[in-house]
Amino acid sequence: MEWQIRVIILFSFCTYDECIAMTDIKSKEQVHKLVQDQYEKYPYPAPQNNLYDFIKKKSYQAGCPSQFFHLYWPFDAKRLDLDILVAGCGTVQAPKFALNLPNARISAIDISDNSIEHTRRLIKLHNIKNITTHKLPVEETGSLGKEFDLIISTGVLHHLPNPTEGLNALHSVLRANGSMYLMLYGKYGRDGIYYIQELLKRSGLTASSATPKDLATIRKLVRSLPPWHPLSSKSQFFNNFQICDEELVDIFLHPQDKGYSITDIADYMDRCDMKIQSMIFRAHYSPRCSGITSSDFMDRIDQLPEIEQFAIGELFRSAVHMHFFIACKMTRDTNSYFIDMNGSDWKSLIPVRIFPVQYSPGRPQNNIKAFLHSPIHQFRDILCPVSETELSLYKKSNNHFSIGEIQDAAAKEASTGIDDELVRKFFKKMHDYDFLSFRGRQ
Repeated sequence: MEWQIRVIILFSFCTYDECIAMTDIKSKEQVHKLVQDQYEKYPYPAPQNNLYDFIKKKSYQAGCPSQFFHLYWPFDAKRLDLDILVAGCGTVQAPKFALNLPNARISAIDISDNSIEHTRRLIKLHNIKNITTHKLPVEETGSLGKEFDLIISTGVLHHLPNPTEGLNALHSVLRANGSMYLMLYGKYGRDGIYYIQELLKRSGLTASSATPKDLATIRKLVRSLPPWHPLSSKSQFFNNFQICDEELVDIFLHPQDKGYSITDIADYMDRCDMKIQSMIFRAHYSPRCSGITSSDFMDRIDQLPEIEQFAIGELFRSAVHMHFFIACKMTRDTNSYFIDMNGSDWKSLIPVRIFPVQYSPGRPQNNIKAFLHSPIHQFRDILCPVSETELSLYKKSNNHFSIGEIQDAAAKEASTGIDDELVRKFFKKMHDYDFLSFRGRQ
C-alpha cells in the first residue's frame, strides 16, 4: 500500500511524458526499435531517385530560410550562411535544404539506416558538399557537440517515446537567438486516424507484420467507412495512402503517434523552456478567418489572448491535422521577432510575400473588388474579401516598400487620402490570412 501511495504522489507532480520516462525505460527502447524497424522497411517519405525536377522548378523546402528567413529573424539582414540541424531528416529533406542553401552548414540526423543511406545517395548524386549525416536519435543531439541557428524537425517529435526529452535535447543545441521550424500532428484533425489505428492494433496488425495483402485490406476498410466516421468527413486531407504504401503505414500502423491541440503545443513548449514564436498558417486558427467571425460571440472572443482565440478557431474547424509553427527559447528577446502592428513605428514595416495568393471575382455591389485566397491553406473556404483600395495596397506590397510608402503610393494613384486606421487594419488582416508577413528595414 505504501508504494502505491508514493507512486500516486509522484505521478501527481509529473507530466504524462515524464511519468512514462521514469517508469518504463525499457518501453522507451522498445519504441525506438519499433519506429526504426518501420522506417527501415518503409522509408519515409517515399525515396526519390533524384532531385532534378526540384532543381529545375527552383522549388524550396518548407521552412527554408531562402524563403522564410524573415519569419525567423524579421529585423535582421538576410544571411544564409547558417548552422542548421535537420532532426529526423528522413530520405530527402536535408539535400533539398542544401540545394537552396549552398553556404549553410547542415547537419542531418535520423534513427533509420535506410533513411540516412537514401540521403547520402542524393548527396553524392548532386555533389552536395555542405551536409554531414549522422545516425542518431533526437534525444542524443547534444553528442554532436555543436550549436545551431535553425533547427528543422517536422513530423518527428510526436513519434518519440518521450517528446519532452526530445525537445529538451534540441533546446540544448539551439543558439540564444535561434529558431526551430516544427510540425506536430493535430489531435482533432486526426481523430478518425486514431480510431483506425486502435482498430488495427486490436486486430493484431503492426508495421513489421503487415503483408501487401494486409495493406490492400486496410485501404478497402477505409473506403468502406460509414459517412459519419470522422475519417470519412476528412478523407480529402488523407489521400496519398491510397497509392503509397509508405504513407499508409506511416498513417495507420505507426507504433508511436501523439496528436496535439494548439494549447497542448503551448504547454509542451513551456515545459521545455520554449515558446511559440509564430504559427505558420494563422488562417487555420484565427476566428476572423472562419465562419465564427459572423457569430455574436466574436466581440467576446476578440478580448481573449491570441492563443485562446486560436484554440477556439481550431475547435471550430476541427480538422487541422498538422501544426506548422516556429518556436524559440523562452529567454529570446520578444522584440527580435514580434511584429507589433499597434506600435508607433508600424508604418516602417515592410510587407513580404511568402506564399502564393490568387484572386477571385468579388461582389461590386457590396464594395468587394475581389476575394483573395491561397492554395497553401488546408481549407478552401478561407477567402478574404477586399475593397478596391485594399487590393491596391496589396498589389503594391512587393517586398521592398514600407507600409507608409505603399499607403502614399496608393493614395496618389486614387487622388485621395487613405485613412491610417484602414491601412493598419488591412495589413493586420493580411497577416492573419498569411498573405503577408513583415520585416524591418535593414
